[in-house]
Amino acid sequence: MKKINSKIFLFGIIFLLLGLFSCTDYLNRESTSGVVTSEVIWTNSNAINALLVNLYSSGLKLDEFDDWYGGKSNLTNQTSLSDEATAAYQKESAFSNSSVTYTYGGNVFNDNLDIRYKSIRNINDFLLKVEETDILSNDEKSALNAEARFIRAMGYFSLVKRYGGVPLLTEPQAYVAGDVEALYIERSKEVDVYDFIINECKEIADKLPETRSGAGKYRATRGAAWALCSRAALYAATIAKYSGTLTLSGEAVSKGYVYIAASEAPRFFLESYNASKKILEMADRGIYQLYKTSSTNPEDLAANFYNLFSKTVNGDNGEYIFQKHYDAAAGYGHMWDKLNTPFSYRGDGWGCGMTPVLEMVEEFEYIDGSSGALKINDSNGNPISYDNPYDIFKDKDPRLIGSVYVPGGACRGTNIEWMRGVIDGQNGIGTKYTASAQPDQENSVTINGVKYRTSGKDGGANTGDASKTGFYQKKFLDETLTDMTNIDAKRSETPWVAFRLGEVYLNLAEACMEMGGKDDEALKAVNEIRARAGISLLTSITLEKVRHERKVELAFERLRYWDLKRWRVAHLDFKTNGIGLTNFRGTALYPWYNIRSGKYTFTTGIPPKQLRVFLERNYYTQFRPEDLSTDPKLVQNPGYGN
Repeated sequence: MKKINSKIFLFGIIFLLLGLFSCTDYLNRESTSGVVTSEVIWTNSNAINALLVNLYSSGLKLDEFDDWYGGKSNLTNQTSLSDEATAAYQKESAFSNSSVTYTYGGNVFNDNLDIRYKSIRNINDFLLKVEETDILSNDEKSALNAEARFIRAMGYFSLVKRYGGVPLLTEPQAYVAGDVEALYIERSKEVDVYDFIINECKEIADKLPETRSGAGKYRATRGAAWALCSRAALYAATIAKYSGTLTLSGEAVSKGYVYIAASEAPRFFLESYNASKKILEMADRGIYQLYKTSSTNPEDLAANFYNLFSKTVNGDNGEYIFQKHYDAAAGYGHMWDKLNTPFSYRGDGWGCGMTPVLEMVEEFEYIDGSSGALKINDSNGNPISYDNPYDIFKDKDPRLIGSVYVPGGACRGTNIEWMRGVIDGQNGIGTKYTASAQPDQENSVTINGVKYRTSGKDGGANTGDASKTGFYQKKFLDETLTDMTNIDAKRSETPWVAFRLGEVYLNLAEACMEMGGKDDEALKAVNEIRARAGISLLTSITLEKVRHERKVELAFERLRYWDLKRWRVAHLDFKTNGIGLTNFRGTALYPWYNIRSGKYTFTTGIPPKQLRVFLERNYYTQFRPEDLSTDPKLVQNPGYGN
């Protein structure tokens, strides 16, 4: 937590990268460009609003596209380190050696305190100066106050979901020369940080507008405040309810810096429920709506779900409550497409990043509501033959095809080709010839004078950088982006969704089930989601069904990892419990071309990825040595020593 003089606020050159929010009207560059002091800033309303743009830029950590732990080459993010997917690259450090176990580190997805508290201090100064200036009307002050407090609450949520209780700094600190100790702050209890976030959201919600037009859609609204409240309260409630299963101990536990008493769970569930209802009431008035198509055709339903997250629709879907904008022309794009596009579409390297596992694919039910397990074998255990690899996914939940590139699925006018090899036979019986190299290298076998390719253009072998599971992530990929050269160019512009209506329905449903006595309301909320998806509606509801729907609907949106943590199931042995990250590796789907019948059969296999170990201590992030030395009052989280 860097010590700064609160009397000086953002001295120096203000070049605000306004393209970040496309809010070019925020700043009259003629009157505020160049070197300015805080005194000048607070006599110019345009400059004050420009400072707010900077607070957005520095204050929001959204677990977004380019948020990688250890750098992009490691491909470790909240998707690849959850049970949704693994990563493709042959040599990325977290997944590269299948004979080695990967243990989650203490700093996975950390939020560096020096950066976060610099932002919080700037916001605290901003709030003080807004109150003191006489250039703004009371209404303008109220609106800016609410917006800055939303950014601060988001910052604290980023911290508390990682570290548990952190120091709550809500007012500027004046540094007195020689008295550094006065700036040291003890950690607040985890419950108090969640209460702070929730209370802030409740206090500022009505001060924020319900809607914003144009570029303003990237700024906080009333719905964004309630959405943060909905999510934060749900996290706090489940942490309170399920932490009793853990065995962590030590000073951080005894002082309440981590863990929330189980007795607190009911009130937090109620807070989440009430906040969700606020947003659904807004939806009833047309402020938000689920992005829908009137078609019942599965292909149209799949396209509709894909488009919800696409650059083509670009966030103008009625469902996004709060999103982050990108503008490549202004120098603020991202590299998601370059890192994740399937192998044959990738240009000059990279690509292939997030590769969903079969377990995730089979979470998507069939349209009739039956289990999502793929029909690989018949009732007698014999392989089922298909004319095309894509046929095995017939009648699956359209959200699967909208979220995942499957073998045979469409991509940019062609089809994904992922094939494990060929079989010199039919119906899965015969000699197998397996792909042995990356798809752009030689993968072939000659049988009876005929040369057959043993790999698809998008993968099939256990070597190289193509997918090892048979799948690629489709959600968020921009199929209109054709220039895949130069990863550092950052040409991607698909917006990142921080909150959307679909999640709020599921937050409500989960809170209803946890509170008890609200099954009908939970069922209605989940069926709103399933109706949009185009699959059979449920006739009864359980907590497990709500959690299942959440996993499918919100797949790859960087929420699953945090769900596993707040439900306190991440440390469980996957092989024993069917859930958890310990001993999870994921399974691959292997399509085989049977040369005597011209059809495809399937097997499953183990991709060359590491088994994982998630320890109880990983529920809380480790404070770095520099954090502890900067503020000696900090107490380390349990399991990490001093």
